[in-house]
Amino acid sequence: MSLDVLPDEITLQAVSGRTLTWTGHYAVSAGLFEIRPPRIPRDARPVFDEDLDCIVGYQRSFGGCYHLYDLNGDMTAIWEGLRDTVPVEKRDPMLVVGGLWAANVRGLTALALPGIGSAMAPTTLALLRKRFSGLAATPLLFTATAHTTMNDAHRFVPVHILRLAMRHGDRIQPPPDVPGAARYLARMAIRRRSCMLDVVTTHGNATIVQFEYWPYADTLPAA
Repeated sequence: MSLDVLPDEITLQAVSGRTLTWTGHYAVSAGLFEIRPPRIPRDARPVFDEDLDCIVGYQRSFGGCYHLYDLNGDMTAIWEGLRDTVPVEKRDPMLVVGGLWAANVRGLTALALPGIGSAMAPTTLALLRKRFSGLAATPLLFTATAHTTMNDAHRFVPVHILRLAMRHGDRIQPPPDVPGAARYLARMAIRRRSCMLDVVTTHGNATIVQFEYWPYADTLPAA
């Protein structure tokens, strides 16, 4: 289904103002999803938090220093590299914190993704988690159709990813017949595979009217 023109049922839901809050359990792990803001350096690696089951930021090693970014691409910390820190290699696609992970130890996350334990200081990690919580905890409202989509394991997208799409996606022409609608198209990765995420909102981005995603190689979503 394309969101260029919404079905009458979804349009009526958006216009009526009848919305639902979504407080259910995630249909699949949020750690599988990623939207990477363009201003984050290409060589910065994701930081996966095993306790929160999410990518919570990015870390870059440059000039003997570590640079830490939050999910919006804002730098949150800089510290000098330690001599006993194992250099991050190409085979280390992500850094991992939380859980039973120890610094400089390579292994697989609970999602079976390879990574290496980060030597990040506890205070720095606490700051990164605080930034993430501010993005993920702010409630969103959903139309009945979007609410149903959130409970579908094959179509679900985490709340913080929807918010990142609004902040960093391209704003495009919204569907007609929905007053005050906005529409965003954003590059998203699921298990590091590129997708396009299409989100339609209203009420100043407070309400999700509908959303969908499809593999980036395809020019249009599946029918």
